[in-house]
Amino acid sequence: MACPDVPELTGLHCELDDRVLTVRIDHGPLNLLDGPLMSSLSRLARWLADREDVTVVVFGSANPDFFIAHLNVEILQTESARTAESVESFQRLVGRFRALRQATIALVEGRVAGGGSEFLLNLDMRFAVRGKATFNQVETGLGIVPAGSGPQHLVQGMGRARALEVILGHDDFDADLAERYGWVNRALDPAEGWRFVDRLARRIAANPLALIAGAKSTVDALAIDLEPGLAAERAAIVAAFTNEHSVYRIAGFLARGGQTVDGERRLGDLVGD
Repeated sequence: MACPDVPELTGLHCELDDRVLTVRIDHGPLNLLDGPLMSSLSRLARWLADREDVTVVVFGSANPDFFIAHLNVEILQTESARTAESVESFQRLVGRFRALRQATIALVEGRVAGGGSEFLLNLDMRFAVRGKATFNQVETGLGIVPAGSGPQHLVQGMGRARALEVILGHDDFDADLAERYGWVNRALDPAEGWRFVDRLARRIAANPLALIAGAKSTVDALAIDLEPGLAAERAAIVAAFTNEHSVYRIAGFLARGGQTVDGERRLGDLVGD
């Protein structure tokens, strides 16, 4: 059934069925992570924090080509976005999903990059569909650094060397390579993607919310404190914003077709030119 008491969420469609909330991202041709979509995600996270009748949240996309393209790069051309406070606001937004009591799962069927990847990395589990999912931590191709907790989670999931390859190389990863590196839990064939995720969600949802939250707390008990790393991210991106290189790279990205459907379909090549 639909969720009549979910707050108005621009770009998100929600359906609640037996304590599993399925959220489909449907926000323009790219599912661009812009102001309205970030506001919707923030409202969703606050709503979920108070819910006892939702135990699992599954994220997917209504767009077969894009899960979340990335942050709206045009925002990064404004002075207000180039501050440590603005970066910290985004870190808090994605961090809210990591802190939820509910189990959070994503099935990626299209492209995801930049801030969209950082949103994914704050979810509990990630699955990718072969032949459809493509990942890219694109920021260094734009003359900046990822600063939405991505570096912290990438190095924990795949190790320092591979995290640096992902971040500094800003290239496309398909589903199988993302699985091998630890970006996602598993790569799945198209016919089994939603069937697998739905079965997993139902098995988890059979447990009380308190048990799910308790299990998450045991896994997180030895997790490192993210704050020093988040502070380092904020300092590094603010420093990059002051360099003319970032201005040139961001403007060039947009001029060459960034944030158009055709340009984003070849994102790895576009930022590598």
